[in-house]
Amino acid sequence: MATGGGDDPLKPSERGSSKDHEHPNTEEDVLEDTAEVFYSYVRYRYHQEMEQGEQQPPPDPEIMALQPNERNPMCRVGQQLAIIGDDINRRYDLNFTRMLSQLALTPDNAYEYFCKIANSLFDSGINWGRVIALLSFGYRMALHVFQQGITGFLSSIVRFICDFLLRNRIAQWIAQQGGWVKESVHWCKCSPPTFIHTALQ
Repeated sequence: MATGGGDDPLKPSERGSSKDHEHPNTEEDVLEDTAEVFYSYVRYRYHQEMEQGEQQPPPDPEIMALQPNERNPMCRVGQQLAIIGDDINRRYDLNFTRMLSQLALTPDNAYEYFCKIANSLFDSGINWGRVIALLSFGYRMALHVFQQGITGFLSSIVRFICDFLLRNRIAQWIAQQGGWVKESVHWCKCSPPTFIHTALQ
């Protein structure tokens, strides 16, 4: 459980709305925060890969233009997810990349393929490891689509993720865990999903 203290970067802050750490999270709260979480996750992963040079991502102006909002605790959550999910990223990035390379993605069919692969992540239930894997897949899809010459698609990926979380009651599950912030200290205990082999079958 998060404790008090103004120096805690994961402690919810006042945002000019009625929700705060004393109020239960709702699906709407989770969906409202998801964009900032994902953008922060994407930005951190992209810059880490650029610096490490192990898997050099293509120069993507849309990602490079993302500016962190350090006053929003969701920015810190997204970064923490990228750090905690490093093992998931290493284990499954190559699989994601191979799967995406087999698809003839267009703006018209991207959501269909996104859902097909995302559904396979949660075949055996919901946990934080699978939620992190979903963000990882969204990141890889954003890079892949950009490499195919489709620009300005990052915001579409955010809509895909939010819609998927809502339709599959994953946003409800996240809210029941206390939201993006409250459970962040426990994410490192999650086990990665085992889904890749049947994703496109």
